[in-house]
Amino acid sequence: MLMGETFTFLKAVDNQNEGDKMKTTENLSADDVLFYHSLRADLETLAKKPKLQTIHYLLDYSRSLR
Repeated sequence: MLMGETFTFLKAVDNQNEGDKMKTTENLSADDVLFYHSLRADLETLAKKPKLQTIHYLLDYSRSLR
């Protein structure tokens, strides 16, 4: 259940401030918080700067559905 909460938090797209974001991690164990922080930077990079190859895969896939 904790992974589901963390996953939902990472995928949520809204304008929450940092204080609201920290409330989500307050209920996690120390190991979960370390795991979350180790992945956070990579996940944010993926969300903002996908690799060119990823973009091409997505475009090819969407074209194949037409």
